[in-house]
Amino acid sequence: MSILVQREFTVASADRARFEELSRTGVWPTMLRYGSLMVGFGSWGFGGDGDVVVTHSIYRDMDHWRGTRAGGELEANPAIREEAAAFEGAKSARPAIIAHSRARMIDLDDHVSPLSPAPRAPGDPLPDPAPNHGRGSIISELCYSLVSDEARTEFRRISHEAIWPWLETQGGRLIGFGRDPLGPSNEVVTLFAFRSLSEWHQLSRPTAELDPPHETAAASNTRHRLITSQRGRLLVVGTDWGAAAS
Repeated sequence: MSILVQREFTVASADRARFEELSRTGVWPTMLRYGSLMVGFGSWGFGGDGDVVVTHSIYRDMDHWRGTRAGGELEANPAIREEAAAFEGAKSARPAIIAHSRARMIDLDDHVSPLSPAPRAPGDPLPDPAPNHGRGSIISELCYSLVSDEARTEFRRISHEAIWPWLETQGGRLIGFGRDPLGPSNEVVTLFAFRSLSEWHQLSRPTAELDPPHETAAASNTRHRLITSQRGRLLVVGTDWGAAAS
């Protein structure tokens, strides 16, 4: 099971551009040498703490994540360290501008989440950076409480077959679907990227004005009956790092 680690960093406003630069030129290229991917960086625009910057990184499993930590199998591998030597200066400089950080984990459902990270051996081809709509784009994080634990499978099926494909034809992009292992068992989390705040606002519900296919509108209504409550946050993306998303 892949995992996504969401980490909030308290960084002074004056240092946030520097944080992005050191991440882009040091930390994130090094992560590619480990086989892990940064899939979303920015600040909360709505629904979250505006005093932090946020990264979202994915790993194949907990062993993969542990291997990227200081002294871990991947981080300590001499051949990988040699491959990443050009990025070490920027990577090492970033902790000095971080006051503190906190992390959250999401277990990703690999049946539908689109990216499949894997630990990388020295000399293996580098994975492509994750897609990114670029600075100013939006990542919507929604946490849904469902009527029961069993409803998660039906929620996933409806979303995967009828709702997410339509959103992607409109320019949206699924980043991940799963659940917080430290949260309630009947909750699920979606992370979905949109090209702009206006586009998110239009597409957040497939209303008649958008003329979605009948199947999508019907599926949205059916899925709504599985949900008892929801809460969300919007991340304003703060980097152009990544592959250009279509």
